[in-house]
Amino acid sequence: MRAIFLWLLVLALSCLVGCAKIETSDNPADSGTNSDAGEDAGPDTGTDTDTDTDTDTDTDTDMDTDTDTDTDTDTDTDTDTDTDTDTDPSICGDGAITGTEDCDDLGESATCDDDCTFVSCGDGNTNTTSGEECDDSGQSPTCDDDCTFVSCGDGNINTSAGEDCDDFGESATCDDDCTVAVCGDWTVNTTAGEQCDDGPPASGDGCDVNCQLECTAASITTTYAGLNIFHGNMFDITAINDIIVHTFDVNVAPGNHVIEIHYRAGSYVGYNTSSTGWTLGGSAPIVSSGTGSGTPVPVDINLIMTAGQTYGFYVTTQGTSMNYTTGDLIVANSDLSFNFGHGGAYPFNLTSTVRSWNGTVHYGACN
Repeated sequence: MRAIFLWLLVLALSCLVGCAKIETSDNPADSGTNSDAGEDAGPDTGTDTDTDTDTDTDTDTDMDTDTDTDTDTDTDTDTDTDTDTDTDPSICGDGAITGTEDCDDLGESATCDDDCTFVSCGDGNTNTTSGEECDDSGQSPTCDDDCTFVSCGDGNINTSAGEDCDDFGESATCDDDCTVAVCGDWTVNTTAGEQCDDGPPASGDGCDVNCQLECTAASITTTYAGLNIFHGNMFDITAINDIIVHTFDVNVAPGNHVIEIHYRAGSYVGYNTSSTGWTLGGSAPIVSSGTGSGTPVPVDINLIMTAGQTYGFYVTTQGTSMNYTTGDLIVANSDLSFNFGHGGAYPFNLTSTVRSWNGTVHYGACN
């Protein structure tokens, strides 16, 4: 609009100047001869095109419509062609190992966790297929560092669970509660040589400062009557008070013999033809003192029996030399009772019933 206005203004001024020139140049002619109506009329109406058709149309094609073509389309082609499109099409559990997956076995397997990483105890992922019971990324109060549940006696020392030691059970240095073996800790550790443990060591209370029972030497004898003979006998002893069974005297035929002493917790009955549950307390060679008299056997089994406990015993030779008595002889005192048993062949084939062993039991009375 500004350009058009300027153009019109210039045009108007041009016209005004042109017209003034014609007007002033005509005046002398008008005041002259009468030829004004004559040939002067020609040129006066001539094509004095000085109509100032000044075609300087100056349309100002500067269409300054501000079509500022700086459309700023921001052709910044930084379309982030970062080829790490990170589309990561991997899907853990689809059976295809892609992306960052170590493995993919369609779920948990013995070698691959369900998060598609290789199985590793301590990775915090419990893989039961591979045998893991737990996985707390290491030792915890409920999980060992081998990914098994904490259990005293499993051989794995778990300090987080309060274990001081773990030797798969009682040992000379470790109690069966996974604490260090110490006399006075209220836990009797027979492997460490303790016979008792009643807390802080003291003498005169039945358990001395070395955790040994304070017992009085005693003995009980069945009979030396004999009248029957074979390899050996089985019988039961029941403790009335706390006792420690030590050694045996036997009634054997004259000569040299090897004596074996076995014992088992509970009655021997039902195990007279089986070695199941029997413990060999020891064996030793002896020279018989003669039939009808006691011959000491130098084997101290040092077996502690608490009041009310029953143990089965098997005293035998390897030859037909043990004297015993047919009949149901029962002997008892204030410390223990001795019951009749079986006689028979070595090693575990005692089928003759109601046979009473001949001999003496030496023990400690700990009441």
